[in-house]
Amino acid sequence: MPELAYVNGTFCKLSEATVSIQDRGFQFADGVYEVVVAFGERIFRLAEHLERLKRSLEGIRLPIEHCSEDFEVMIREGIRRAGFESTLVYVQVTRGTCPRAQVATDPGPPTVVATFTERKPLERELQARGLSVCTTEDIRWARCAVKSTALLPNVMAKTEALDAGYDDAIFVAPDGEVREATAANVFVAHQGQLRTPPKSDHILHGVTRSYVLECAGRIGLPAREESIMRDELRKADEVFLCSTTLDIAAVCRVDDRPIGLGTPGPLTKALHNEFCARLRDEVLDDE
Repeated sequence: MPELAYVNGTFCKLSEATVSIQDRGFQFADGVYEVVVAFGERIFRLAEHLERLKRSLEGIRLPIEHCSEDFEVMIREGIRRAGFESTLVYVQVTRGTCPRAQVATDPGPPTVVATFTERKPLERELQARGLSVCTTEDIRWARCAVKSTALLPNVMAKTEALDAGYDDAIFVAPDGEVREATAANVFVAHQGQLRTPPKSDHILHGVTRSYVLECAGRIGLPAREESIMRDELRKADEVFLCSTTLDIAAVCRVDDRPIGLGTPGPLTKALHNEFCARLRDEVLDDE
């Protein structure tokens, strides 16, 4: 079935969707976005994703009340129309269209677009062998908790990582503090303890990240939010990434150094099993 788009109140084929070249999202990345996943017509933690969208809009001084859309209704209708077994939904809101100027002068209503595409799981071979990542200087803007569409630094870091033979990159602060990957949160395990960087302006407050912490509690795995340094990342027993698009993906090499035995570790596997086993209950509870 065709991939679907939504543009300012109208559903259409993805290939037919357009916005103005004077849209501030195109000219200035003056917008935010959100991504959710659905299994059939059941959506994983939609309320948390919509709350984060609201916080992002407030963070760029574009109150959600300025948007006429009922986001939940639009998302559910798009998922129903798309009809995929598993759907990835990207929602993007920009400040709208107006003559080009750094400060918006009387912009029109916000531009609201969404895409509905088939969600494909991480390749089995990659899931089995684990990811290889490099660390890189964090050159992004300082408010990563706002899910901005200004993703050029992420794109550059991921591209450079792929060119160098890695699967992804992890951003690290000048003092060596680990932040997050280009599109995922980071976890490390050492001596049976799970850690992830604490919430701050420097990382995305991941909905999947929160769910992973809940899964850890359910299987009795001690977990805490605590700063992680680059050397600790490289010396960890296990490392994994998590996101809406990845679920949980083991990292088996960091900067060409093997993590643990160089294969997905037992804690990562146990968490991934719990994550997948509970996912159906989670989407049922959201209804």
